Amino acid sequence: MEVKHLGGGVVLIEDLLDAETLGLINFASIEANCTPVGYKKIDGKDYMEGGYYIPEKDLITMPIRYMQEIDKLAFYQEIDNAAYTAALEYCKIFPAAAENITGFSSKHFVKYLPGSFMGPHSDCSISYKDETLEPKVINSIGNTVSMSIILNDTFTGGEMNFKLWDINVSPKAGSALLYPSNYIGAHEVSEVTSGVRWVFLGFLYHGDRSFTINPEIEKYSERYEWTTKFRQILTDFFKHHKKGNLNRCQKKVL
Repeated sequence: MEVKHLGGGVVLIEDLLDAETLGLINFASIEANCTPVGYKKIDGKDYMEGGYYIPEKDLITMPIRYMQEIDKLAFYQEIDNAAYTAALEYCKIFPAAAENITGFSSKHFVKYLPGSFMGPHSDCSISYKDETLEPKVINSIGNTVSMSIILNDTFTGGEMNFKLWDINVSPKAGSALLYPSNYIGAHEVSEVTSGVRWVFLGFLYHGDRSFTINPEIEKYSERYEWTTKFRQILTDFFKHHKKGNLNRCQKKVL
């Protein structure tokens, strides 16, 4: 595994998944066992999961997302474990990012068919109802770091472009890209011109999205078991390497 900061908070982790793990991934199994996320009709218009309006002529260019039942796939845990490792490596470069991570959400597989692409966007923007500040959905609230793991190489096109930083990258299969979910990490995926591009996508996020915690029923220690373990690993890493502590950006400078 090789970790490279490409600039602008964009980190490439090569060989995150080894050849053996890549060989376990069965794309046909994803298609057969996971229902793709569809588009909802509202007032005769098509909207994607994030609440964004998609003109009918553009629907054919949108990638297909598989989010439901993915944790039941035989190879899912291998990918999820690798994603956890990638998140830790990112925070070793940017310790302050860990202070803005309390979980990992919206994990899903994405399939790009020939002609599919994604235009420039950030991963934490929110779609609001017309002429209001009332959000249609809150899926992306608090997204801090986005993670895209490339699962195959049998396609052409599909490069990721971060125009702000003049970064254009085509990671090899088994590699991961992690980048800020906000406007700093605004990006696009160029059109896939042949073959099928498969990626695993998820978002490290900040805060509590339920807004319904009852401390008498649910303990934060249980809810944030993932976060507690994540931060302890990083704390131990920084202590071992004598790089201060996880919250070193808050240390008083004399």
